[in-house]
Amino acid sequence: MLVSSRAIQPVSIRRASSSISSISSVSSTLSEPLSKYGFDSLLESPLPSPGLPSILPRHGKKPPPFRLRSVVRFFARSLVWVGGIALVYWLGFKLLEVIRSPDALNYLSRVGEAYQSLGDHSAPQEPSPIIVIDKRGKPKWTVSIPPTLKSPLRPNEYAKICQQSEAVARHLRDTSGYGGSSQHGGRDDYYRVDGSFLDVDEAESQGLSPAIEGKLEKWSWEYVEGNSAGEKLQTMQDKKTDEVCDRSLTYVLETNDAGFGKTLIGLWMSYGLAKKEGRAFFIDDTNWAYGSYATFFQPPPTPSCLPPPYNHRLPCPHQARHLLVSASTTLWTFGRAFQDRFQDTHKAGVLRQQPIFSLLRTGYEALFHLASTDAEYLSSRLEDLAQTRAKGGITVGVHIRHGDRHPWEFQYQKSYIPHDIYTNTIHNALNTTLTVSDPNITDHTNTNPFGIHKSSQTILASDDPDVYISPDFTHFSRAQSQILLASKTALDQAQGSQPPRHPFIEENLGWEGGFFKDVFWGLGSPHSGPSPQSTARKEHQHPTSHSQLPLQPAAVTTETRTSRNEQQAPPPPSALALQLRELVGRAYLLDLAVVGHADVVVCGIASVACRVLGVMMGWEAGIVGGGWRNVDGKFEWTGAE
Repeated sequence: MLVSSRAIQPVSIRRASSSISSISSVSSTLSEPLSKYGFDSLLESPLPSPGLPSILPRHGKKPPPFRLRSVVRFFARSLVWVGGIALVYWLGFKLLEVIRSPDALNYLSRVGEAYQSLGDHSAPQEPSPIIVIDKRGKPKWTVSIPPTLKSPLRPNEYAKICQQSEAVARHLRDTSGYGGSSQHGGRDDYYRVDGSFLDVDEAESQGLSPAIEGKLEKWSWEYVEGNSAGEKLQTMQDKKTDEVCDRSLTYVLETNDAGFGKTLIGLWMSYGLAKKEGRAFFIDDTNWAYGSYATFFQPPPTPSCLPPPYNHRLPCPHQARHLLVSASTTLWTFGRAFQDRFQDTHKAGVLRQQPIFSLLRTGYEALFHLASTDAEYLSSRLEDLAQTRAKGGITVGVHIRHGDRHPWEFQYQKSYIPHDIYTNTIHNALNTTLTVSDPNITDHTNTNPFGIHKSSQTILASDDPDVYISPDFTHFSRAQSQILLASKTALDQAQGSQPPRHPFIEENLGWEGGFFKDVFWGLGSPHSGPSPQSTARKEHQHPTSHSQLPLQPAAVTTETRTSRNEQQAPPPPSALALQLRELVGRAYLLDLAVVGHADVVVCGIASVACRVLGVMMGWEAGIVGGGWRNVDGKFEWTGAE
């Protein structure tokens, strides 16, 4: 007999004694069967839990089938909701762009200058960056240079364009969400692309900036014909091309600096950069203080395309198709970003400068070819140096800069490098170089009183005529004697004995003391008022007077100084002044050309000419090989100030 669960359900399990007695009466009849089910364990077990849902279908029902239609309906509803929200956001942004007129983009820069968008296609009368609204309704900026302005612009105008461009780009980046992406993924932002910039040709094609219609070809031919940098009209006509270069770099020679060295550095660096970036290279010498480029150099390499219109040549940003570089824009083109980009960060010391040196060297090899008259003299002078090497000696070139250029070394910043430092460096260079180059030369007693081996030659170049007659350098030969800067003594001797001058007539003035910018700007000018040369003489504590190359004295008056203010164009130089400036420039280039071909060069790095001489010698022979030697402290060669 089996005991069902229904027989056990009425049993009340209690711990009271009465319940136990009642159970005991029944236990006699059910003791054997219940023992099989462990009745004692039932007394100690917990109460049964309430009913739980079964994982099996009740009453034999099957699970609902999978319906693809329901899933598709769910995703379709979700997609409709997402699309609707996106559409609302898009319509809101479009409505905002429509409501916001171009006048809403007007703003004041940090320097207090106002910039406004070009909403009515009326270009400003001054060269400046402008904000335009492209076809997509997005604000962008470009540069407007009115075609009525004379080209090239003043140096301060190009610098102002770069300053304003930075402010406009920063404003659009902050208000419109423009960002920059690195073109080469480099370690700097020299090639960073500004997404808010619109090049001039693109702005003209979209009708956002007025174009020079019908004047492109004519202007280009006139530019080539009028450019005295060797770009002749006939040369371009022979090539039968009327295509404007796709990308170009134009170097403007105009500068407020009277020196020639910085112009050479900027010219060579720009050429090297143009070749590296695949740009055609042009030179603009329209307002150069030294006159025509062709007076000093042979024509540069001629591109196979035409230069762009002048209003397409922009100083900033660097991503512009047609870039313009001048001394006033050096801060943007060859500034900190350029140094960070082209310095070799994996090397130390002067070796970091090798990529920058290579750019300069490329420009030097392509552009430094003197004009015919000076080239013939240089060739004969270099033959003399070759004869010295044939006799077993070496040539040591020395460049000494005085005037308004002072050393970097702290103890000499108010004066000049002592002569004995030059002579000691020359003596060490001769001994070291002769021993290394020819081990058979062991007898260095066969020298003159200044330690110069008789088979060697030391050539000297300086901007100060008194250096040549100094007792420390009497055994040195001049680097060149084609063009000499005369001293007062030489001028007096050339005029011979004359009766005493009238007290109100100026005496002869020479180049004693070296090259001063005020002397240069005053070449060929009539004397009026106190001479600034005397002020410079007191400032630099030099006992001799300063003058210019000609026999007639010159000065820079107050009116002349005022007219050379950056806000005004300087008056064009007279024919006499231009002729004298050309002589000064030619003398400078001849000095560099001869000294730069020496086996060892001794100079002070504070002078730009010293850094130029390092480029002329070459990286291996001059910088790495030790042929270039600096006497101004322990500074190494650098392409920057």
